[in-house]
Amino acid sequence: MNRLMKIFAALLSVAAFVSLSDFSYGREVSSVDSISITAVLSGDGSAAVTEVWSVEIYEGTEWYLVRNNLGDIEITGLSVNGDGRNFENVGEWDVDRTIEQKAFKCGIVTKREGCELCWGLGSHGKHTFTVSYTMTNAVKSLNDYDALHIQFVSPGIRPRPQKISVTLKSENQSFDEDNAAVWAFGYEGVVGFEDGEIRARTETPFVSDQYSVILLARFNKGIFNSGSVRDVDFAELQETAFKGSAYQEYLDSQDEGFSPWILFAFFGLCAVFMVWLGFVVVRRRNLRIFGVKSLKEIGFFRDIPFRGNLLEAESVLVQGSVARSGGGIAGAMILRLLQNQYITVANNGRKKVDIVLDGPASPDSLNGTMMELYRLLESAAGADRILQEKEFPRWASRHSKEIQAWLDSVKSEGSGNLREDGYTEGGRFLPSGQEQARGVIGLRKFLKEATLINERKSAEVVLWQDYLVYAALFGIADKVAEELREINPKAFEEVVGYDYSTFHRVIFLSNHYGMSMTKVVSAQTASSVAGHGGFSSFGGGGGFSGGGFGGGAR
Repeated sequence: MNRLMKIFAALLSVAAFVSLSDFSYGREVSSVDSISITAVLSGDGSAAVTEVWSVEIYEGTEWYLVRNNLGDIEITGLSVNGDGRNFENVGEWDVDRTIEQKAFKCGIVTKREGCELCWGLGSHGKHTFTVSYTMTNAVKSLNDYDALHIQFVSPGIRPRPQKISVTLKSENQSFDEDNAAVWAFGYEGVVGFEDGEIRARTETPFVSDQYSVILLARFNKGIFNSGSVRDVDFAELQETAFKGSAYQEYLDSQDEGFSPWILFAFFGLCAVFMVWLGFVVVRRRNLRIFGVKSLKEIGFFRDIPFRGNLLEAESVLVQGSVARSGGGIAGAMILRLLQNQYITVANNGRKKVDIVLDGPASPDSLNGTMMELYRLLESAAGADRILQEKEFPRWASRHSKEIQAWLDSVKSEGSGNLREDGYTEGGRFLPSGQEQARGVIGLRKFLKEATLINERKSAEVVLWQDYLVYAALFGIADKVAEELREINPKAFEEVVGYDYSTFHRVIFLSNHYGMSMTKVVSAQTASSVAGHGGFSSFGGGGGFSGGGFGGGAR
């Protein structure tokens, strides 16, 4: 479910860009450039919240924030400073006043479900508003832990924010993995512990009205003495928040505790659903990407699809659920770096080879994710620029954020290339894109299933380098290398530039480094699910206080 939501969000991103481009032509456009929120938690469980909004507005007379689902939380002490001037708090706010009447004033609209924090724009154009208020009982006292579960940024804000950061800190206590845990929902980004604080930040703009920022934090007893007491365990709050989230998706994928009888009953009850899933959902996906109902309809393909663009081929494999993003693309790129002489290999005297980051070709000519991968290898190699077998996995284990960032860039650059090269439009594969996507599956079948010795053609020798790179992408480089060598050992060594034993070791290293990336990301996922910080989940987060829907200029 979380994957579908991300795909839906990506499609909305394209649609939003197109509509925004049309709407903005010839006129000034409103925007929320950044939101910075800091909540300082007191010993009594209250939160002193400060929000800094950097905006450019050309519509409406006021700005408002929705704060519903408050329960026993009260909002007090509202103050606003705009462009260096303190605003007058008028108490109950009148939304029908003019922009001039609202200038340099703020107030609260009280509603049955909560309230709205409001202030006047004063004028259209660029503004920086600093808003401060206190939320009593923000921290709840539970049976086993204390907890905070608040939606700090609501969905439906207009204009949609570009960049958001939220910081939680205590007046007299540092937060870390030993005394707290944290999860984030509603956005694509990260959350974690930094310098004794809990910090969350978005990594993509809000592209639909479904985006928000929700934090769920768990604290050990003794940090707070909140008067808001709930007779529940933290696990109950967590279970509600995890529903529909990437965290729960991960936990479900790890669950091996079902008995055979439970599984039998489950599949019996869900037989109709599984049939629908298999014959409708998969068929629609195949038709959308490949233009065929079943991948079995695709035959062997001997040419290189997408004009050799590895990122586009990787995107097809992932979108088509043929493979997971990760180690294959890294291994394929390492082989391509070797073939193009950005890196070399050297015998280390122990019947093994090392990767050397001083090839004849200058890395300055690289760009995008290929350059980023080179920099990761370079950083792992250290001052001697020689990357030994165990060096990269050790480095990767300490730099999970850089690894995840690289994998994210692979995903975004791949989908971007498909769009820029005219293979997709609005997230939809065009006929030319479907043809090339079938080529990816066909080449995979050819390299994986065909006996290359029987299929050989003299003209295909020029494709051997590409075959080996794509075989690494498909996870079968060792098999393909062995078969190509058997066709013509001399030609093989001339094509790859190394003897077979050396190149076989190179294949092992490229695969080893690629798999170490996926292991690090998997470990980071487990850490995020455990509340130690890491990625946020777009879905889930239910049961929060505060927030609501809407906000922004009106």
